[in-house]
Amino acid sequence: MLYEVSVRDKQKIVFTNPDLLNIKKKDYVITKIDEEIETIGRVVDIVDYIEDTYIQGRIVRIATEQDLEEWGKNKELEKKALEFCKEKIVQDSLKMKLIDVECQFDRHKLKFFFIADGRIDFRNLVRDLAATFKTRIEMRQIGVRDYAKRIGGLGLCGRPFCCRTFLKEFQPVTIRVARNQDININPQKISGVCGRLMCCLTYEEAFYATELKKYPKIGTKVETEKGKGAIIKINIFTEEVTVRFEDDTEEAFHRSKLTFPERKWKLFPRRGFLKRPKKDEE
Repeated sequence: MLYEVSVRDKQKIVFTNPDLLNIKKKDYVITKIDEEIETIGRVVDIVDYIEDTYIQGRIVRIATEQDLEEWGKNKELEKKALEFCKEKIVQDSLKMKLIDVECQFDRHKLKFFFIADGRIDFRNLVRDLAATFKTRIEMRQIGVRDYAKRIGGLGLCGRPFCCRTFLKEFQPVTIRVARNQDININPQKISGVCGRLMCCLTYEEAFYATELKKYPKIGTKVETEKGKGAIIKINIFTEEVTVRFEDDTEEAFHRSKLTFPERKWKLFPRRGFLKRPKKDEE
């Protein structure tokens, strides 16, 4: 069985239960994502199977009352650290925006997440934080996509962000992906809250790439029953190709109705074939 656990402000992560603990929905459990990091969360679902790529850790034990008390103290510490760090950033005139603070369950480390346009010299800030909270300090600069993942929200589809729910890694998304799917290139329609192209554009990329190989490229000259023209649009679902004729009229045809003009090949002599004879051969 696999267990979907809500951690870090309702972020859901899938864990295994190698010790076969008697865990039920709504139980609080102690989990390990990395071998050195423990965190606490609440079981929201129990499932039979999820792809291995989404399994991120294991459940160590069921949380006790003392664990829940420590968890509450950690959350209060995170709030204090967040406010204190924001004040220090203003005092030191650092060009950075603090996003979140994570307290390791055993309080051996505080992680501060921030965004900035470039590199920041925060050595004095780290010294102040370490002196105040008496623990290890880690400053982690993140990008706008990670920022959106941490704060969460709803996308244009009305569903929670993919990066917040099930995406494990960010894949590069280019404008070519949208063009291949014949999507209107409107930045407001194809960009996420983070300002980058939406991750979901890549979900069907492989399908479109495979299907488009069955068709000639845009701009290819073709012959139809109504004359010659050039391909300007391809619909892989209806298997229709839109052709523009020389008089600027357009019409859609099934791909089986198209023919291609025969290519006129120009032959070039093989290198050295027409060499001039040497003088002694004349």
